[in-house]
Amino acid sequence: MANRRFQMDPRIKRELMGQKRLLVLGLICTSLSSALYGSSMGLIRRLLKDLEKIGQTHAIADFDAMKISTLMIIGVFVLRYFFTRGQTYYLAEAVARLTNGLRQRLLTKLLKLPVTYFNEKRAGSIQSVLTNDVNVFQSAVQILRDSIEAPLKAIVALILIIVIQWQMALITFLMIPIMGIIVQRNAKKMRIAQKQVQIDLAEVGAVTQEVLQGVRVVKAFGAEDQVNKDYGRLLHTSLKSQLRAALLVARLRPLVELLGAVGLCGAILIGGWLALSGNMSVSDMAALAFALDAINQGFRGISNLSSTYSSVQGASDRIYSEILDVPLPPEHSGRQVLERVQGLIEFRDVSFVYPDGTWALRNVSFSIQPGTSMALVGPSGAGKSTIADLLQRFYEPTSGSIFLDGNDIKHLDVNWLRSQIGVVPQHTFLFAGGIDENLRLGTPDASDEQLTKALQMAHAEDFSREFRDRNVPVLGERGVRLSGGQMQRIAIARALVRDPSILLLDEATSALDAESEKAVTAALQEVMETRTTMFIAHRLTTAARADSILFLKRGEVIEQGSHIELMAKGGQYSLLFKAFSDGLLEDNLG
Repeated sequence: MANRRFQMDPRIKRELMGQKRLLVLGLICTSLSSALYGSSMGLIRRLLKDLEKIGQTHAIADFDAMKISTLMIIGVFVLRYFFTRGQTYYLAEAVARLTNGLRQRLLTKLLKLPVTYFNEKRAGSIQSVLTNDVNVFQSAVQILRDSIEAPLKAIVALILIIVIQWQMALITFLMIPIMGIIVQRNAKKMRIAQKQVQIDLAEVGAVTQEVLQGVRVVKAFGAEDQVNKDYGRLLHTSLKSQLRAALLVARLRPLVELLGAVGLCGAILIGGWLALSGNMSVSDMAALAFALDAINQGFRGISNLSSTYSSVQGASDRIYSEILDVPLPPEHSGRQVLERVQGLIEFRDVSFVYPDGTWALRNVSFSIQPGTSMALVGPSGAGKSTIADLLQRFYEPTSGSIFLDGNDIKHLDVNWLRSQIGVVPQHTFLFAGGIDENLRLGTPDASDEQLTKALQMAHAEDFSREFRDRNVPVLGERGVRLSGGQMQRIAIARALVRDPSILLLDEATSALDAESEKAVTAALQEVMETRTTMFIAHRLTTAARADSILFLKRGEVIEQGSHIELMAKGGQYSLLFKAFSDGLLEDNLG
């Protein structure tokens, strides 16, 4: 039972085996360094015996023997220097490679997970796994080192004690099962406590990130004190879990040291009794003191293994449960790639239900002819964004099918499909790097001429020239050094760099002033002439410019047709547009 309880988690083993060569080299160096440390105690005993003999004989020959012992000790420590250096370097490299490889695998897995995963998780919690938990997990290498170094030191020292006085070894043998029972009983409690520490730290990290990202909102609402109090309560909860874990460690380590001290004192008393009866020399007593101290160090190292392993196990549980063990959605991606895209988009009786049971679309059917534009119009929650997400295959339809040029998109290679779509979101996200880096997102091989042309088409060339000439990461986090209108024009240029067959615009000019909106709209109109375009239109004036309009409400198609046709029909779209024209309604459906 005990062996199964303390058996290393196979997931931790698997990660460590990825650095097998470095670990083997490091652990060989550890073993040799520990063995040399143990042998040095025997040499010290010999040196002390030579010293005792010189005091009795005053002979040059005995002094020469002492010099040889001294040189042997120096030689042992010179060898130990090289092995200790090798241990430190190889294990440090193993830690670095393990950490980098694990973070790479985690990010690779995250990028494969569906959008729904990120809808349900907090970004700060995911980030905590990539930072805090991975940093703790790397201590698994320390466990391997200590599991060899600590017992080996104790075993070599114990052998020396047996050689000198077997009676003294009995006390040491008595201490081993007692310490083993104590460590075993604390292991499960420490694992639970350390896992809770990692969970609470993840919560702190998540909230910290949210506060930093929303600092403008916090200040705008004068909520500094409220946020600070909530954060303080969260920190207090985290502090309590850390203190619980620290208390378990605080109980175990000094208890092991106390038992070690009891064993050491008992052994010394036996040594004193043996010396009193003339059965032990001063040199033997000194060597035994070194050996007993080495055994005590070994026991302390073994006791530390329990707390370290508990931390690593807790981190491992989170790394796997939060990311690596999250099941990937069924692989729907086909391998088909179209040689030439016309741009005919068709939705045939498409319905979609979110995992929580909420209906987003019900039997939606429509088509967009190549080179034309369609505006999706409707109140918030009508299903406009869901249609865009389904077209990009962020989700799969619950029923029905979506076609591109007569081909079901589930048979198309998903990466190829997305490369044919240029997306301009309403809420622009830019990375902290330079403008060129943002423009080349998804198109890393784009030439400078392509970037310049896209910037010209988006009317972003003038203000972007200064940033591009400096060729440094100047945009700041999320592009904070640009105005909203500038960010949106960069987003438009980023979409155009790809030279997409399909444009997907989520109110792409909403953050522009009147003059810029007119210029960018004219540029987009020119670009749209050779591309199929889908608008998510919050403004009725934007919708009116599209070739056709799809009016949605609660996930159903209410009306479909051109602006002129819908106005002539006199339905819900017509009523809304007339209300706007009469000044009774704002030009925004939300």
